[in-house]
Amino acid sequence: MFGRRGFSWYGMKKVELLKPPDALNTSDRNWIMQDFFKALSRGRLLFLLTVLVLSAGCAKRDEPVKSLTIGNQVWMAENLTTDKYRNGDLIRHAKSVEEWNDAISRQEGAWCNYGNEPDGARLYNWFAVADPRGLAPEGWHVPTDAEWRELEAATDDRGFETDFTGSRNCLGFFFGKGSAAFFWTATPSGEFDAWNREISKAGGKLQRVHVARGLGLSVRCVKGN
Repeated sequence: MFGRRGFSWYGMKKVELLKPPDALNTSDRNWIMQDFFKALSRGRLLFLLTVLVLSAGCAKRDEPVKSLTIGNQVWMAENLTTDKYRNGDLIRHAKSVEEWNDAISRQEGAWCNYGNEPDGARLYNWFAVADPRGLAPEGWHVPTDAEWRELEAATDDRGFETDFTGSRNCLGFFFGKGSAAFFWTATPSGEFDAWNREISKAGGKLQRVHVARGLGLSVRCVKGN
């Protein structure tokens, strides 16, 4: 590691070696070894700091859920955007018409973004809502029809502030963006339908409608398991 002319690893200080390394005196050897271990420790520290910085940047952070209190209820202030069930299993991402209809035929939970655009509103079929693995995060749930009725009573049928995110129909086509919003309830209606809530930009009030479970609608959660 050292020849006729050596250097210190720590601080890159040059050391003149007038004799071969094996002829160095004890003081020189101690100085070199001390400097070497300082550099080694410094390198380890830099390595650990680098790992910590990189891992912190890559770590997945749970963002706090924004909420709003309406009457006796606490609602999420934003629509659900998860692509996983509560237990961590992935929800099927069904982009194409064929994928969407296949999920319906299997009664399988699925999601998509409106128009399959990266910034489009997140929409789910009702099978995702009803999946026993849980669509809502811990401490929240998809509201029942009765809980929506309570919200309507507290707000004169106006609900909460929302973007008009549109929906996806049973044929897999998108419609309603900018003019209406559609939200699932957790309550079925008959063998093939489920209750939802719809609000149009023009009307401004919630409407209770039962629709086919294969539609893609928004989900807004309420506090409580």
